[in-house]
Amino acid sequence: MLFKKDYTDFPSPKRQLHFAKKIIVVDGMIGGGKSLLSSVISSLPNVEMWLMRPQIEQIVALYHLDHISLEGAKALINTWMDEEIYNQNISRNINFKPSDATSVFQYARPLKYLNRLFKNPLDAKESMETENSILNIATHVITSYAKPLFEALGENLVYIRFCRHPMTAYMLKINANWTERWEKDGRHGQILYKSFDQKSNQINLPFYAKDIEKAYLNSNSIDRAILLFDQWIRSSDNFIDNIKTKTKATIFEIPYEKFVFQPDAYIAKIASSLGVKPDSKTLKMMRKQGVPRNSLDDAPKNKYFTDMGWKSPQKKLTLAENFAEGRDYAIKTASEQSVRMLDKLASEYQIRHNISI
Repeated sequence: MLFKKDYTDFPSPKRQLHFAKKIIVVDGMIGGGKSLLSSVISSLPNVEMWLMRPQIEQIVALYHLDHISLEGAKALINTWMDEEIYNQNISRNINFKPSDATSVFQYARPLKYLNRLFKNPLDAKESMETENSILNIATHVITSYAKPLFEALGENLVYIRFCRHPMTAYMLKINANWTERWEKDGRHGQILYKSFDQKSNQINLPFYAKDIEKAYLNSNSIDRAILLFDQWIRSSDNFIDNIKTKTKATIFEIPYEKFVFQPDAYIAKIASSLGVKPDSKTLKMMRKQGVPRNSLDDAPKNKYFTDMGWKSPQKKLTLAENFAEGRDYAIKTASEQSVRMLDKLASEYQIRHNISI
């Protein structure tokens, strides 16, 4: 059972940023295209290779579950960000595995990290100030839980919510797949907590399922994916609308369905917020990532996403055809209640992001 902790009798931990001046966080749904956007952003001048750092997801989860105070979460976030920019600057804990999406060999400027291998760590502070490096971190669906992140980083934060329409067969399949993986394997970064299924068997639930446990447990994997979509999209919409009135952070909401067709305007705005300009490396990375595209399905081949359920279509589909295909898939596998929920989410998504089909 979870309970509210009283932290008032304990001294509040404090930690301000010293080294990390600008931090980009790209957040989005599982399978939502974060690696595409993060790769393009990483090609901007002064921006580091994008990283997956589960610690950020874990700390906001612990705060959401009332297992850490806000001040404690903020202190850890600032400590980790400074440590990360320092490690990046001396090529410590850097991914040199060529096939990984976050490898420096997938980066637009790989020689930067190779040269840093021979840097004296004692010179790091001076070189960090000279290079004006910008951290670039991708996270999985933390927007509605991100209060500690915004409060910790303040005006240093450039927060990008990369949205994606929930009604495609691919999004339904990949998220249903993850609801099954969470039950079997607890190593995938997200905070899990133990519960019991209808047969009193112990089961691992993602922290995302807090407050919808009963419906989640009584659902199949596709219904669970739709339940999580409902949680993520509605809660994130509300959080963004609220935090925009309070924070000094820079916030962008970018729909995947618009970015892949017209990326230049979004990249220009992001670059401006960082005080840099897109260059030839940026254009080269955009070509590598296949943007702009003529169709939503014109993605470069990627074994990981193929393994997760993405299939190259027999023909190029319009947005309307993509969403109709997703709805047909949902009708075959989800409950009527879930399909109605998905219909409403799809309609509201299109209105919020001004997407015409």
